[in-house]
Amino acid sequence: MLLKPTFVVKSVRFSLLVVILTFASSWAYSGKLDKAFIALKEYNYFKAKGLFEKGIKKQSSPATFGLATIYYRKDNPFHNLDSALRYILISEAQYGTLKDKLKDRYKKYGFDYLNILELRSNISSQFFVRAKERNTVEAYTRFIETHPWSNELFNATKIRDSIAYDKVLLKNTSKDYKEFIDKYPDSYLKETAWQDFYRTQYHEFTKTNSLLSYIEFIAKCPNNPYVRAAEDRVFEIVTEPNTVQSYKTFIDTYPKNRNVGEAWRKLYQTYMLDFDDQRIVKFKKDFPAYPYKDELETDLKLLKLDLLPFKSNVLYGYMDLSGKVVIPAEYEQLGFFHEGLAFAVKNEKYGFIDKGNRVVVPFEYESVTDFEQGRSIVEINDKLGVVDRSGAVVFPVEFDEIGILSEGLVYVSKNDMYAYYDKNFNLRIPFRFNEAYNFQNGKAKVQVDGKQGVIDIYGTFLVPPAYEDINFFNDSLLVFEENEYYGIMRKNTEIVSPANFDEIGVLNLNRALAVFEDLIGYLDGTGKMVIKAQYETYPNYVKRGQFKSNLAVVKQKGKYGVIDRNGKVIIPLAFNDLGEISSLMAFSKGKGWGFIDQTGKVIIQPEFDFAESFVNETAIVEKLTLQGVIDNKGKIIVPLTFTSVDRLTKNLFLVSNGSKNGIYSISGEMVVPLNYQQIRVVDDRFIVLVNNNELHYYYPAENKVIIPRVVE
Repeated sequence: MLLKPTFVVKSVRFSLLVVILTFASSWAYSGKLDKAFIALKEYNYFKAKGLFEKGIKKQSSPATFGLATIYYRKDNPFHNLDSALRYILISEAQYGTLKDKLKDRYKKYGFDYLNILELRSNISSQFFVRAKERNTVEAYTRFIETHPWSNELFNATKIRDSIAYDKVLLKNTSKDYKEFIDKYPDSYLKETAWQDFYRTQYHEFTKTNSLLSYIEFIAKCPNNPYVRAAEDRVFEIVTEPNTVQSYKTFIDTYPKNRNVGEAWRKLYQTYMLDFDDQRIVKFKKDFPAYPYKDELETDLKLLKLDLLPFKSNVLYGYMDLSGKVVIPAEYEQLGFFHEGLAFAVKNEKYGFIDKGNRVVVPFEYESVTDFEQGRSIVEINDKLGVVDRSGAVVFPVEFDEIGILSEGLVYVSKNDMYAYYDKNFNLRIPFRFNEAYNFQNGKAKVQVDGKQGVIDIYGTFLVPPAYEDINFFNDSLLVFEENEYYGIMRKNTEIVSPANFDEIGVLNLNRALAVFEDLIGYLDGTGKMVIKAQYETYPNYVKRGQFKSNLAVVKQKGKYGVIDRNGKVIIPLAFNDLGEISSLMAFSKGKGWGFIDQTGKVIIQPEFDFAESFVNETAIVEKLTLQGVIDNKGKIIVPLTFTSVDRLTKNLFLVSNGSKNGIYSISGEMVVPLNYQQIRVVDDRFIVLVNNNELHYYYPAENKVIIPRVVE
């Protein structure tokens, strides 16, 4: 019975001994770590590494911190970033298990939690450098996944996404854009990727440009913002004939299309080509569902009213063709009516009024353009926008530049970048160009980083931006500029003619003037030189040297002549000067100017001091510094008594005595006397006559001058 208590006492003593030994062992290891940190401080890496490795089991956090430090440093043979990362992560994870007394003890050696995090961050920075050296999506992804605490995480993610997106851009398919979005849902490029996804999806569905392709796109991709553009294309395709029936078919077939209202207005405009009151009455009967009946009544009242601006003192109003004042002079400035509206200015602000003097667009703009296709460009605080006929803002007034609506698209600029919108302010091609131009035949020039290229209506490059300047030579070839010289290439940039030419003109009659080493030759439509460069340049050679009626003016050894498209000399090079190609061409052999026909036969002897070639069977000539006009028989139509004569229209000449201007008709009648300071054509039907503070008009259709009857 006495043995059991003895055993208990021995057991207790044994336990106490174990505790004492363990405590002593811990402090013994602590002493070793002190020596390890001291050795590390003294750059004795071999000793420090051995002591730290022995201390891992007992005091993991400080020991692995020391090892991570050694492996991180580059001044020892143990440098290894992978090992440094492994040990610093152990140190950070085990720091919480270390007794506070030991934390305080090792703090003097630079060991604490903040220094662990700092070392971890420094190690990660080196891994980021390694990722940048590889510069691959995989390298950055691995870094992002294994270093979520890194200070470089944001940059790594951004670079990774940029590299990944560059690969997607090369493939340029909606599938790849969507995969990018799904794979990197938080990417800074997400919005750009969505835009490109929608664009390419639209392009892929509608690449055939068929009506069915647009209908299918609308049905299958209702959330794509290009649905609006697709609806516009459906509208354009169905109504392409521009007939009443085509618009009616569109309205009946696509009643939910956003262009139905526009279709009704187009239907009305097409129906009203013969614009009179009976036609409006008939339209109302034929189309009782027309939604804009009030507009019909207004048009009915004003359709026959022709109005012209007149000036009274410093204000403007409108008069009719008899000179009767219809709208009093109450505006600071007025324009001509276009599409039933005219700009007006009050309190230095522009707006639009109709023929009933009703304000349609408020007076709130610094400048405006005349309405074209139902749109006007307006300006506020040096920014441009677009309004429609109702005054509603179609494009917000926030752009630096707005081009002309061409083939359904208009370029705009903002913050020195250019994009393309349709007329309803749908973004069709994003802001990605440094310069942009109007569309022609489905193509437009753009500029990127100082180089020009060509895009289609989807914004896809037909010709990549690679040259200083490019222009279409014909449907398949382009003229490009390189180092101030010109050449010809295909759309894929394959060179047809190197950039050796000083100039390449416009292709006309399958011939284009080309200047090589200051000599003129001619290229055909393939870019081949078919008439070698042998002729001299001369004043206005670009215009006179272009083929017209299969003929062109050339100069050689100081003499002028005419060749045909095959280079055959038609009129010998024996003239001191020649005018433009015409039925009767002005010529000079040194003593006066006369006229020859296209065979070189003299028709009118050289009796003038100067002459221009015939246009519309008349020519402007000069004698003793005074000018006039003759017909093709040499008969004087406009007497040679004027200091200058210019063509005003096809059948009218502007004449001047130096201070006053008048107008002669092609029949030789002075239709406007020499009473006006300025005469200019500003409207298709009327010519403005300005005299001091008055505005008069010449109306060719009735051969009369219109003067306000009552000046207010």
